[in-house]
Amino acid sequence: MDPVKLDLSQLTPKNKMKQTMQEKTDLIHHSPSFESILSQSFVNVNNLQQESDMMVQKLAVGEVDDISTVVLSVQRAELALRMITEVRNKLVDAYQQLARMPV
Repeated sequence: MDPVKLDLSQLTPKNKMKQTMQEKTDLIHHSPSFESILSQSFVNVNNLQQESDMMVQKLAVGEVDDISTVVLSVQRAELALRMITEVRNKLVDAYQQLARMPV
């Protein structure tokens, strides 16, 4: 029995490594940017707020009879607004921490 046995079956071929690296690079290039994700989130929150306002107006004029759908719409918009506000607060906090770091 050889105490120093070289097991080559565990090694990855060079061409397979290049292919894997290329796949990961392609994934990075095709993923959305942070800016686009954040701006899309703002658009979604705004749309939820507008939908909520429209539902409340329809309830006020009698076009909607089911108050539970209106309440659900308002709650969904409020939750989305709270979430995006917390994200903004975390981003501002992170920026302030970076600004305080000595160069």
